[in-house]
Amino acid sequence: MTFSSLPVLNLLGKKGRSAALFSFALLLSCAIFGGALILTSLRRGLHSLELRLGADIVVVPYEARTKVSADTILNQGNRTYFYMSKANIDKVAHIEGVAQVSPQIYMCSMNAGCCSVSLQLIGFDPATDFTIQPWVRETFSGSLGDGDILIGSKVSLTESRKFKFFNQEWNIVAQLDETGTGLDNAVFANLSTIAMMMGAAEEIGWGFTNEKNAPDKVVSTIMVKVADGYDIDNVASQIQRKVRKTQAVKTKAMTSGIASSLASFSKIIGALTVVVWALCLVILVVVSTLIIGERKKEFAVLRVMGASQKKLARLVMSESILVNAAGGLSGIALAALVIIPFHALIKAAIGLPFLLPGAVVIGALVLLTLVLSVICGCLTSAYAAHSIARIDTGVILREG
Repeated sequence: MTFSSLPVLNLLGKKGRSAALFSFALLLSCAIFGGALILTSLRRGLHSLELRLGADIVVVPYEARTKVSADTILNQGNRTYFYMSKANIDKVAHIEGVAQVSPQIYMCSMNAGCCSVSLQLIGFDPATDFTIQPWVRETFSGSLGDGDILIGSKVSLTESRKFKFFNQEWNIVAQLDETGTGLDNAVFANLSTIAMMMGAAEEIGWGFTNEKNAPDKVVSTIMVKVADGYDIDNVASQIQRKVRKTQAVKTKAMTSGIASSLASFSKIIGALTVVVWALCLVILVVVSTLIIGERKKEFAVLRVMGASQKKLARLVMSESILVNAAGGLSGIALAALVIIPFHALIKAAIGLPFLLPGAVVIGALVLLTLVLSVICGCLTSAYAAHSIARIDTGVILREG
């Protein structure tokens, strides 16, 4: 046995003591890593939602604001549909301050034998779109033809790469990257394909539109980009005033409620993380102090055998680093096993956009958590190491 092997032998020899220190280190790292990962995912989710909106104003039919708002499709993935006259596109485009407009059409597949799966269906115009295509290009660089569809990351891809909607099959050309929003459970197609789907739905008795509002004469929303130098509030007011039976919703208003909820939730998570961290730190200090009291005779014997005060201090710090590193890694693994596989359930439970960061960011959080866990453990052991210097070997041995 050598002095360098003592830290490991001490930890293995005193399993109860080591288990207690390990447990507190595990809780500490689990709280830090879990809290940081959840907060990072929430912020990424909100940022992704803002990018997916991509417009300054979203024009919707008036009844959409009393039925189901368009932002619930983006955030929660609710299946719904609402329509207004296609003529509104030109009306909005000619309002002063409007730089770009692009229509979208909503419909939904049915939970019935005519459809492979029940999903939100969103049609967009590739010629004018400036909100969906930047996201699509990250995965799909080709052109979206008639009969082709794109599916969100949470939609299961079939082996045949086809979906049946309203007794007709549609070709899946790509699966899009995750956004952490309701769009991950949606299907996207060009306007011609959506019109074909509406026609197929009408043939089997699922009418989304009526004779006055034929599929080629309606849109669900109009995405608006405001020109530089114009006030968004003013442009929205003009649209509201000049285009009847519509609501001009500023995207900032659509995300402000989500941002407010995210801020409140972030404060709760942050507060809980700090409380758990502080509690574990205090307990570790108390436990370390008690352990030093119990080990005075052990240290006295080591001093008699020739160990210097620096060696004893290094022994205590080595034990602390080992047990806190092991507890830290275990706490990180526990938090990761709870959050990463079940992040979809977490998103559904909190009702907020939730997008896990990439491997690089997660790796950085792991490293930071591990470093903090070891540092906290070493700080709590610093008092113990300092106490060793005050040990009176003779007195302790005489007492024994």
